[in-house]
Amino acid sequence: MQKDKSIYLVVTAFFPSVESFRGPYVYDQVKAIMKDGRYQVVVMMPGLCFQKNDDYDYDGIHVYRFTQYELPTNAWPGAGDYFNLHSFDKALKRIGIAYEDIAVVHAHVTGNAKYANYVKSKNPATRTILQHHGYDVLSLTDGRFADMQWHKRHCINYGVNLCNQIDLHVGVSEQILHYLEAYKGIYLKDKYVLYNGVDTSKFYQIEESHTGFHIGCVANFWELKDQITLIKAVENLICNGCTDIRVSFVGTGYTRESCERYVHDHALTDYFEFMDEVDHRQLNAFYNTLDLFVLPSYWDAFGCVYTEAYACGVPFMAAKGSGITEYIREDDFDNWVIESHDYKSLAQNICRYMNHREKQTLKYSVDINELIKPFINYLMKFIKLH
Repeated sequence: MQKDKSIYLVVTAFFPSVESFRGPYVYDQVKAIMKDGRYQVVVMMPGLCFQKNDDYDYDGIHVYRFTQYELPTNAWPGAGDYFNLHSFDKALKRIGIAYEDIAVVHAHVTGNAKYANYVKSKNPATRTILQHHGYDVLSLTDGRFADMQWHKRHCINYGVNLCNQIDLHVGVSEQILHYLEAYKGIYLKDKYVLYNGVDTSKFYQIEESHTGFHIGCVANFWELKDQITLIKAVENLICNGCTDIRVSFVGTGYTRESCERYVHDHALTDYFEFMDEVDHRQLNAFYNTLDLFVLPSYWDAFGCVYTEAYACGVPFMAAKGSGITEYIREDDFDNWVIESHDYKSLAQNICRYMNHREKQTLKYSVDINELIKPFINYLMKFIKLH
């Protein structure tokens, strides 16, 4: 590998490929760091030992794969670390990266912190970053042993040890960093909020016209996403004479069947449609058919779909408990954010917006390039001070 600048090594278990578009926010972040130009970015992606782990290219980014050894169902996190670190070391040699060339290791989710900490053990000048994307930062709810106290104790001890070695913790919202700090034994040396911005060259407004009022919701059908609250809110509107409305759900999951059954049993099928996952590259066109985006999730670290919709000129409504609410101005908060499960307030807010169409103005930019620049500035100052 030709090295023109100090290396910014990204270690992530999720990154888009031709087969899957999992992790678009990591991809957008990597592209933005590359565009910033101050580092040479290298992406490494661990894969399980029974999977095919060939390197691949995606939209101008080469992804280096290496094998990771883990027990099934998160049975004992860290059990395979000796072999994992050997595999990681072997991959670095294959790529042609020396430890002294690595300025920064940016690991996504706690389990990958082991690779960042390992690099720092080889090169103390390396600065390590751990980015947290969800509330279960220590994987306490993963696997078949999640309800066992011995398993929780091990996950906590293992995760706390990994976290406490990291130089800079990055959260996709302030909320997730507060949640992390609440863990007994965790000490954050430094922290930074880096919201999940979007690539505005891929998500942008298209002038389109359509009839009626169209609401969209893009999310997995999980209980915490709470799509049923949106269904009940729209049902409330319909019962009060607001019939020029339709809702499009995009996503699959275990609560979808009950949502579809509720729509059928309450004679609402003319107002709702359910679609499976849409290719991420097709979402821009979908968002541009909407008048409003609504996802009343009550337990979400952030949610890229909100900012994607907003970049397309579509305002959004959310529920307390989601990190995206940090984007809403205090003087405008109640117009766009509801208490969890409060379908009546959601119906009132939708009705208000239908009648007045006021502009939604956010506190921060949704453009990932505008968010990355101050982050890299902060990182450079952090490196000089430490």
